[in-house]
Amino acid sequence: MTVTTSGGLPDGVHDVAIIGAGVVGTAIARELARRRLRVALLDASGDVGEGTSKANTAILHTGFDATPGTLEARLVREGYGLLTAYAAEAGIPVERTGALLVAWDEEQRAALPTLADKAGRNGRPDTRLLDATELRRREPHLGPGALGALEIPGESVICPWTTTLAYATEALRHGAGLHLDCRVTDVRTTDEGHELATGRGPLRTRYLVNAAGLYADDIDRLLGHADFTVTPRRGQLIVFDKPARALLRHILLPVPTALGKGVLVAPTVHGNVLLGPTAEDLDDKRATGTTAEGLAFLRSHGARILPDLLAEEVTAVYAGLRAATGLDDYRIRSHPEQRYLTVGGIRSTGLTASLAIAAHVAGLLTEAGLEPGAPDTGPRPERMPGSGEASARPYQRAESIAADPAYGQVVCHCERVTLGEIRDALAGPLPPVSAAGLRRRTRATAGRCQGTFCGPTVRALLEAGARPERPGAAAGTAAGTAAGTAAGTVGATVPEATIPDAVPHAAPDAEPVARTVDVLVVGAGPAGLTAAASLAAWGAGAVEVVERESVVGGVRRRAPWSGLAAVAAGLPPGGRASVRRRAEAAARAGARVRTGVTVTGWAGPLTVDLTGPGGLERITARAVVLATGARERPRAARLVPGGRPPGVFTAGQVERAVRGYGQPIGRRAVVVGAERAGYRAALTLRQAGVVIVAMVTDAPRPPAGAALDRAVRGWLGFPLLTDATVTGLTGRDRLESIGLRRGDGATAILGCDAVVFAGDWIPEHELARSAGIALDPGTLGPAVDAAFRTSIPGVFAAGAVVRPTASAATAVRDGRATATAVLRHLNRSRRQPEPPPLRLSR
Repeated sequence: MTVTTSGGLPDGVHDVAIIGAGVVGTAIARELARRRLRVALLDASGDVGEGTSKANTAILHTGFDATPGTLEARLVREGYGLLTAYAAEAGIPVERTGALLVAWDEEQRAALPTLADKAGRNGRPDTRLLDATELRRREPHLGPGALGALEIPGESVICPWTTTLAYATEALRHGAGLHLDCRVTDVRTTDEGHELATGRGPLRTRYLVNAAGLYADDIDRLLGHADFTVTPRRGQLIVFDKPARALLRHILLPVPTALGKGVLVAPTVHGNVLLGPTAEDLDDKRATGTTAEGLAFLRSHGARILPDLLAEEVTAVYAGLRAATGLDDYRIRSHPEQRYLTVGGIRSTGLTASLAIAAHVAGLLTEAGLEPGAPDTGPRPERMPGSGEASARPYQRAESIAADPAYGQVVCHCERVTLGEIRDALAGPLPPVSAAGLRRRTRATAGRCQGTFCGPTVRALLEAGARPERPGAAAGTAAGTAAGTAAGTVGATVPEATIPDAVPHAAPDAEPVARTVDVLVVGAGPAGLTAAASLAAWGAGAVEVVERESVVGGVRRRAPWSGLAAVAAGLPPGGRASVRRRAEAAARAGARVRTGVTVTGWAGPLTVDLTGPGGLERITARAVVLATGARERPRAARLVPGGRPPGVFTAGQVERAVRGYGQPIGRRAVVVGAERAGYRAALTLRQAGVVIVAMVTDAPRPPAGAALDRAVRGWLGFPLLTDATVTGLTGRDRLESIGLRRGDGATAILGCDAVVFAGDWIPEHELARSAGIALDPGTLGPAVDAAFRTSIPGVFAAGAVVRPTASAATAVRDGRATATAVLRHLNRSRRQPEPPPLRLSR
């Protein structure tokens, strides 16, 4: 088992070298390594699956619409069965949702019987025609005008990243060598076979397999062949947040065209909804940026297919390139006289066909003179960590948490990724070398906040590696520690940037520990802490606060609290001390304040499930206060087109990175957004030594107000560009510039290596929404009355989750008002006097 990323390549002659470590290349490496051959797998990038394989529609195709009689039709049909079985063995997430091929006009409807006949000739006789009534019953959120559909029951969704990783891992287990950052620049034929010239030196091999994807034609030409030309076909995609998953039950396919399968809407195994792709033939094989036109095109199709989808939050926009050849079949060709084999023109069905392609390649190599052994039928494939939503995740498994509390410490709250999962990925046989690689392996930073909350922690863990040095003291602010100690509770905090070893534990308990309290407050920001302190002081009974982060204070807890910085943060001077005093006051009054505990869902109207290093819990309360706060919309949610280079942040992410970890942000930054958060970010950036190129806002004047603008810009001296929008981001290994368009149509490019998106707040409403609580159509937070009561009796909401743009001072007032309403709710059977004032020193 060898993975190299630098230095010279192994000496000696390999039996087979494979160029390209995408899903097809890794599948071939797995197949050949299992036959006891000396195999080398080379890729120009720094990870497996970095090309086409990482940006497809993640569908496990039945091959119902392949051209009958083609090699593609056969390999997709065979590969579907092979990959379905392999996924079950290896733990690759798969969901069999079925697909509906939807007709939107008479011409399309007339084509459905022909497509059903074609499916039968491809071995899929189980398709069925649906009329408009049955279609509407199956998909009630479908847009108007759908005339009918063809049902394809076997279509499924799969995780393409886990599939590629599983193949590569098994190849390594069987002795293959994986050589990354190893671009092949030339091939010289020798008596032994081939000598590959690479950026890391030569590599010798008897047989050569070209699985280079977009560059397969370039490699082919090095061997003297010009059988095909690859045209990069860009497919842009939009991923919507998990609440959108309730809008559809099947993969919704259009009637296919010559350019591809068209724009589809599909669920993902991770609980999201995907819209796309476009089909744009380009000249540049590296043009993986999105465009404003492409995103608008997708949204127009989404509006027709599933209108309610566009009201959902976007978690990612990205683009991938497919290897189009203009031919109607794969270009798999053997050249026995050269001991060379081309695997080219593999389209979007390549994921499904990958194992069958690998077996076909092994057969062709045997015909060319290679003498492989029989496939190793030894140990079963190593099971991949489960990241799909259809099965229990580590944070939901009491046994796993009992054996190792790291599986209860949620780091990425949007995707519920735990410290244990990140540790396992970093310590695995093929560890990630970048944040993007870790994201593909674990989903960390892939959720709705795009790393605003967890990004700096994930970055610190990645930089520390699989076994970082442990800090000498526990993480968390003094407020979090004081609150936990005063309440007699060990705050469930794990030192940030620390990956613990597995901790032995007594016999695991498979059931959540059930408890009851009088009031449960979810969120330890200003509103939640004030409500808890007031209720505990007024004798409301057992009051408990649970906070998912390792420290209390809400999104502003790492803000610079003095002078102009306090003004920019929307807090009075000494705000950090104020937060600490509120936590201490709540604990002194008898409230239990716990950090590092995540509410994962509802088990009843006033019952929630929680996870933490201590295990699973189920708490029933007489009243629940949601004080879950708000988050900034990241770049993806704002539909800003362009590439996805490192150097893109939110203001909250900058605060955590700089003040929590001392992480560098860049040298020159643009701040997008002139709300208070933007000015706070500017102060933090300057204190970190970053030059602020400009602040950009689409408003005609700074929303934070003229006084704050004059104070901060007068001190820091950067320009403010009003009535301007960001039109795109450029850069590959690092952000290089952003494009702007002014209201008068003028455009500009600002050179920078960091961009910070600030403000544009949205409530953290997912917990409220999952309970069925009505949302305010304006703020998108829980709709509340004057007493902060939601649509569910006994559930209240306060703070930024209700008023996402309000200041911390407003949140404090709301917290106290909510406490008054909760106390009246608890005592509604008898007359309750006005609660006494709670005095908190500042």
